[in-house]
Amino acid sequence: MADGKPRVLITGAAGNVGATLWRAWEQEDRYELTLVDVRPIEGARSRTEIGDVSELDVLRRICQSQDVLVHLAFLRDESVGPDSGGMTDIGLSLALFEIARKAGIGRIVYASTNKVNSGAQRRGGRPAYTPDRYNPYGWYGAMKGMAEIGGRLLVNSCDMRFIAVRIGTYSGDTEPDTLRACGYLLSPRDCVQLFSLAVDYEG
Repeated sequence: MADGKPRVLITGAAGNVGATLWRAWEQEDRYELTLVDVRPIEGARSRTEIGDVSELDVLRRICQSQDVLVHLAFLRDESVGPDSGGMTDIGLSLALFEIARKAGIGRIVYASTNKVNSGAQRRGGRPAYTPDRYNPYGWYGAMKGMAEIGGRLLVNSCDMRFIAVRIGTYSGDTEPDTLRACGYLLSPRDCVQLFSLAVDYEG
């Protein structure tokens, strides 16, 4: 840790959740941040890196000298399939987790989704929202669920901490604007609080 503050690496820092987190954390002077995205990250005081996280050399570079990885970046569903020819989101996540482990990162906070276990609900069944329930809706939910299992491996075999945050709807608004958001909305305040607790949790 630098100056007693955890060194926190955020992938996908230019996205909605990422920007909400780093802006709040910079204001609080809570962590020493490294912000990474393939797009420019506007207005940040923290160290920023422009890079494609689907490239392994980028992952190796950004994971050096970090305490915590907050992994928000994802590759969209079009990367799935026999004709995609490229890295998939699950491939990215598992490669990043292993590179983080080798670099000495002790904790990973992973942006997952409620779609990991909403498949039954989509088909008219009753939802069962438990940490070990995997009933995905779509490839996005399936890959996020597989990444959670990879995180459990790190906890079981590598003495690392792994926390998956299953996000429902995040729009940056404080009030729901759709029926779905009435049950799934994550507000900016709660987003910052939830991810801060995940980064700081010592249990």
